[in-house]
Amino acid sequence: MARLLHRLGAFCARHGLVVIALWVLLAAGVGVAVSSLGAQTSNDLSLPGTGSQAAKDLLEERFPPQQNGVNPIVFDVSTGKLTDDANKQAVADSVKAIAKVAHVHSVTDPLSSSGQTAGLLSKDDRTAFAPVLLDIGSGDLTPELAQEVVDATEPAQRAGITVAAAGSIGSALSTDDSETSEVVGIIAAMIILSFVLGSLVAMGLPIITAVVGLAVALGIVGLLGHALPIPSSGPTLATMIGLGVGIDYALFLITRHQDQLREGLPVRDSVARAVATSGSAIVFAGCTVVIALLALGVAGIPLVSTLGLASAIAVVAAVLVAITLLPAVLGLLGHRVNRLALPARLRRTRKHGTGLWARWAGVVHRHPVVVTVVSLAALVPLIIPVFSLELGQEDVGATSPDTTERQAYDLITAGFGVGYNGPLQIASELDPVAAPSKEYTQKYDEATSLQQDLEQKQKDLPKQKQQLEKQQAQLEDEQSRLESEQATLERQGDSLRAQQSSLEDQASALRAEQARLESEQAALQARKASLERQARALAARIRPLAGELVRLGVRERILERRIDRAQGHPNRVARLRARLVDVRARQAVVRERLAPLEQQARRLADQGRRLQAQAAQLERQAAELQRQADRLAQQKASPEQRAAELQRRANQLQDQGDALRKQADALQQQADELKAAQQQAQQEQKQAEQLKQELTDMVTQAGGDERGTDPRVVDLQHGLSATSGVLTLTPPQLNKKGDVVLLSAVPRTAPASDDTADLVERVRDTVLPETNTGGGITSYVGGYTASYVDLAALISARLLLVIATVILLGMALLMIAFRSLLIPLQAALTNLLSAAAAFGVLTAAFQWGWGISLLGIDTASSSVPIASYVPLMMFAGLFGLSMDYEVFLVSHVQQHHHGGEEPRPAVRSALGSSARITTAAALIMASVFASFIINDDPTIKQFGVGLSVAVLLAGILVVTLAPALLVLCGRAAWWLPRWLDRVLPHVSIEGEEPPAPVTSAVAPGGTSAGRASDPP
Repeated sequence: MARLLHRLGAFCARHGLVVIALWVLLAAGVGVAVSSLGAQTSNDLSLPGTGSQAAKDLLEERFPPQQNGVNPIVFDVSTGKLTDDANKQAVADSVKAIAKVAHVHSVTDPLSSSGQTAGLLSKDDRTAFAPVLLDIGSGDLTPELAQEVVDATEPAQRAGITVAAAGSIGSALSTDDSETSEVVGIIAAMIILSFVLGSLVAMGLPIITAVVGLAVALGIVGLLGHALPIPSSGPTLATMIGLGVGIDYALFLITRHQDQLREGLPVRDSVARAVATSGSAIVFAGCTVVIALLALGVAGIPLVSTLGLASAIAVVAAVLVAITLLPAVLGLLGHRVNRLALPARLRRTRKHGTGLWARWAGVVHRHPVVVTVVSLAALVPLIIPVFSLELGQEDVGATSPDTTERQAYDLITAGFGVGYNGPLQIASELDPVAAPSKEYTQKYDEATSLQQDLEQKQKDLPKQKQQLEKQQAQLEDEQSRLESEQATLERQGDSLRAQQSSLEDQASALRAEQARLESEQAALQARKASLERQARALAARIRPLAGELVRLGVRERILERRIDRAQGHPNRVARLRARLVDVRARQAVVRERLAPLEQQARRLADQGRRLQAQAAQLERQAAELQRQADRLAQQKASPEQRAAELQRRANQLQDQGDALRKQADALQQQADELKAAQQQAQQEQKQAEQLKQELTDMVTQAGGDERGTDPRVVDLQHGLSATSGVLTLTPPQLNKKGDVVLLSAVPRTAPASDDTADLVERVRDTVLPETNTGGGITSYVGGYTASYVDLAALISARLLLVIATVILLGMALLMIAFRSLLIPLQAALTNLLSAAAAFGVLTAAFQWGWGISLLGIDTASSSVPIASYVPLMMFAGLFGLSMDYEVFLVSHVQQHHHGGEEPRPAVRSALGSSARITTAAALIMASVFASFIINDDPTIKQFGVGLSVAVLLAGILVVTLAPALLVLCGRAAWWLPRWLDRVLPHVSIEGEEPPAPVTSAVAPGGTSAGRASDPP
């Protein structure tokens, strides 16, 4: 490998422009591809073999797109209520607009009757959320599309309603760019590089080459996302690791090159030798990191595997840049690499074997036991918290309050309860398909029958009642008529007997009355003639006065119109008003003269009418007297016939009375029957209303679908509702075929809470087995919360396997490199200790909450759960990165040992010559990692804290514990069984160069900052 790298380094040094051009073309090609195809990431969490994945697969196959989960769009008002007319209309308009956005499969108005039934409106009517279901997964959801959904709520925002987005939509709009962290990390690295390399030109080379390699790597990762589900946290983690290793690898090669130039080696030879020696170590160290990251694949978790792959790509890019682009630039710069040197007092001037690190190497050589004990003792308090480490999930409640997903989280928590931020999806497969329950069908049939009967009775009973009332009225009228006629007959019978004796008297009286009437008629004729004469005389007096009054009225109206037209001419108006006053005065005089005459005329008219009435009355009386005379004559002729006729009529009335009494008895019987029918109808109406309410409750509980009353679904609902820790249960949703039902159980606790994880296990282990015993139903717990519970369980179950795999692979590489058995064991032990200490710091800072406020996390809780995949990714990355420092130290020890020094003195010499670069590289990488603590994402903060502490501890242990153990082991450190020596291939880490003065070397390691967004 050394010879191959030597030739590669020489080629790059001689053809620097060609190499640089190739890298420019590569970067441009990747950039064009990314701009054309886009950088794809996917937050769809796939966990084969888990209950959450089974639920997702079931929904994806039979009930799409329910597998994507709902995305709540939250509406909130601080004053008033959402149910106020203006707010209600604004929300309705917003929901309609959201439904028109591309890829929106469905959205429910939370203020509609169905929305309120589903519990989408808070009890105080101030907060509501509209569940948006997309027909694409979170991996295909772009920030632009998510923004379109939020922009559609403009009617609500204009009305003063606060709007926030949760779910995948909120996550897509809440991603934080890591540029600030990268800049801070690069600035810190530049400061350290300036002091280490002593030149601003040399300082800039690691930064430039690391950024170039990282840019290409991130482009490749983005393109790879079209084929593999790269989580959105993948590019961020790749940035952290790629930036760190890129700077460190360049540092190792440049320091070797600078030392060789100071020794007088020609530029191109120095570049070629640096690539052959330090480049070999870089390649070996990079392979160590890549193998450690790719070993995450043994966990069988796509999220972890793709995160490792993305980081590995960044490391490969950093290695390739370090052994090709950097040598090309160094060849072009020549000795100008040391231009813009720092002042002499700021540069290293001591010779090899002197200075602080040489003295420290002497201390380790003389007191290895003390150094070992002190190192271990210092690690103990850091390791203790790791024993309480619990793997959790990402906590949206700890993200920045400025993000829409955190705002939605807080609004939902305040309005509904924290559990609404992470409901459990219970997906059930039904065989046979769901059907209405017998109880529902029976009640429905009974209600239908009652309804039909009531409808018929509602038609018949009023008619019957109306008919009875009509007949009753007719009977009463007939009874009244008969009674009246009976009384008349009785009176007529009494009067007949008196009439016979008085008929003669009446006849003579009639004649006398007739004579009197004729006399009165004559007197009336005389009075009538007198009144007519008086009326003619009075009319002659009234006629001229009435005519004058009419003329005056006309004159008055003319004057009034002239006054209206003369407005603006005061004098003329005054004259006209004076004339008008005269006219009105004359009218008053005429009316005064006319009034008594009119009164007299009215009296004469009244007298005339009375005379006329008296005359007519006299005529009527005369006619009546004539009729009476005729009747008297008739009555007098046949009194016996009239008496017989009265008797016949009396008999008829008696018969009619008997018939009426029979009809009355029949009507009373019909009335009693009608009353009984009405009472029965009222009872049936109450029964029907009760059945209707029961059916409504059953259908409401079934989500508006009668198939939801299937006993299997109802049993599942009852089991979940009765489970401790379940706050509420949303109505079931059934697919079109009816073979899949989806329920959402809202926990009482936060999604990231341990109690919620316990609830998931309790539902799976207890509730579902009990509710699925009847057969025909198989249920799975899925959704965002359950997926992360499963992820933590998978990682916990396979953590030891991954750790063992990474350690064994790392030890195998070290055995191949250094032909030793104890050195790989020592390296594994050192790395395990630094990883355990880093995990302890992570546990104390986040899980115990000791660093929450210092880390800039704003959360209502006193702690933040540690995302389950953070420790696993940390260990793989850390083991590979810290192994670089081990390689750097041990390769120097090996050089000095092969150069003739005894094992223990070789450790002292190697530590004195390599510690400066090792600590500088560790500080650079730790600074890059620590810069990502300022990122708002709590998971990124966890990576930043954990990796920075781990790398810093690894750097410290490689200059304390590791050399102390090598000194204690002595010659045994280089022992390897012969059979194993024959099996292992021979590889030289830094070529076959003689151990000449070793001042700087190569030990790759690095990290970069990235972002761990929410995998879906």
